[in-house]
Amino acid sequence: MQMSPGFFQGLKKRFAYDSDLATSGIRGAGAKSQADFGDPITEEDLLWAVEREPVAHRIVFTVAHDIFDNWFTATKVKRTRDTEFDLKVQAVLSKLGAKTVFTQAAVYERLFGWSIIVLGYADYGASLAASVKDPSEIRDLAAYGGSKQVRVLSFDEDQNRNSPRYGLPNFYTLYLSQSSPVKVHYSRVIHFATRLLSHPYMGLSALAPVYDDITVLRNERWGMGQTMHRYGGGFPDIELQGADKRKLDEFEASNQFESLNARNYFLHNEKQKVEFKGLQGQALNPEPYYTPVMENISAGCGIPLAILRGAQAGALTGSDVNEREYFKVISDNQSRFEPGVRQLIDALIETGQIPKVPAYEIEWSGGFEVNQIDRSNIELNKARSLALCENFMKVNELRARMDPPLDPLKSPDDQPDPDGDIIPGLLRLKQAAFSQMVKEVQK
Repeated sequence: MQMSPGFFQGLKKRFAYDSDLATSGIRGAGAKSQADFGDPITEEDLLWAVEREPVAHRIVFTVAHDIFDNWFTATKVKRTRDTEFDLKVQAVLSKLGAKTVFTQAAVYERLFGWSIIVLGYADYGASLAASVKDPSEIRDLAAYGGSKQVRVLSFDEDQNRNSPRYGLPNFYTLYLSQSSPVKVHYSRVIHFATRLLSHPYMGLSALAPVYDDITVLRNERWGMGQTMHRYGGGFPDIELQGADKRKLDEFEASNQFESLNARNYFLHNEKQKVEFKGLQGQALNPEPYYTPVMENISAGCGIPLAILRGAQAGALTGSDVNEREYFKVISDNQSRFEPGVRQLIDALIETGQIPKVPAYEIEWSGGFEVNQIDRSNIELNKARSLALCENFMKVNELRARMDPPLDPLKSPDDQPDPDGDIIPGLLRLKQAAFSQMVKEVQK
């Protein structure tokens, strides 16, 4: 099926389909009403949380961006690193905007529990609902998530118990903004669901385990704000000596308080007074109540508490350790999304847009940056290790162990250089023995 490049631009327009009660089957507290624990969380609740709750935004958006922020390299499996293959892969992925699309798919997946990327093939399939046939090119990518954008209808699931895809989607239905729903065959789709639990292809939202605690945290923040708003700024206390109630009412009716900025005031004679009583005259310290909620959220999402709060590097909070722990979480998520990355690269190899290789590796770029002192110690230890290996390894073997690996030594006519088979440590021993023999002869 030949498609114009603008076809997927139309798909990328967001959708007119609406659902009042689109639920993801997750249990927790509702966002718009203080529902009891155990009530279902709807997609509207999840959207509301990620739009209004800083912690929810960090769990969904920040993590999704960190997964793909530093991207990856794709190298052929061989003794030395093949950067040429990676350059070809990255050129095609960059043209397709793959990094942006995968990041958006990760946002949808973390928010709704699953998402898809539709591949815009140029092939001989009759329509998007047909399986891919003799593809010549992938022209575009588009990410979708949430029931307002994509659904799998029950009769579009594989019902054949003998099929390897039993229970999985045969077709996805896209709801476009200004057209009828569009069916898409699974062969044109990359499906993401990294937290599968009780459903074969719809995973758990990353917010589900912490949703109740996020609701509690919001109530606590609202209470702290109201405390400051109501009692933090004080109010005018106006006393009229010897005034009775009639005098006080007349004074208040004179509108002499219109220019006061406080929200309320207290007007009284010397016999009346007002006091605000809290715990020993003070408001409760919110920290002992706020911290356990944040710790629960940290445990539920796997993000260290200091990172969740936004601790900066160099702070006296063990930030380097927290950063390492956080990027372990990111590394774990990268490995879960890697099959989808490989599915796209394999499809591009099939269309001939990327050259075919026997095998390739995906190497994710780490997000944690080692400080200068640790980096120097690492380099020193590497040099010491290579120096020890010189005692029993050949020159070419040592070159292969370097980072990045170096090719074997070759002569000017591009033939293997005999010096590559020399063991430096053994050569030094022979030279030392020869020098000692010469000294003894000279004596």
